[in-house]
Amino acid sequence: MNKKGRRALHVVEEILRRWDPIGVRPGVLAPADEYDGYAGAILSLVAGGASVRELAEYLAKIRGEMMELAPDPERDLATAREIIAALGRQADD
Repeated sequence: MNKKGRRALHVVEEILRRWDPIGVRPGVLAPADEYDGYAGAILSLVAGGASVRELAEYLAKIRGEMMELAPDPERDLATAREIIAALGRQADD
């Protein structure tokens, strides 16, 4: 991965730490890299042209299927918007 790709990956990792669906405050109550494993797939989705809604659905899938947590569609949508905006794409719900 080139320098630009590593920067983008780091941006996504930081946003996922704020998303924090488990509520563990990574770096305080859990390892700082708690959600980093999802960043690469998210970056690929965005690079592939995923819409805000598609990205929010992926975050919801992580939350529901992988973490077995209750839905929070508003937070997932807000996080998807933040990720796409941070990576320099126009948000297109």
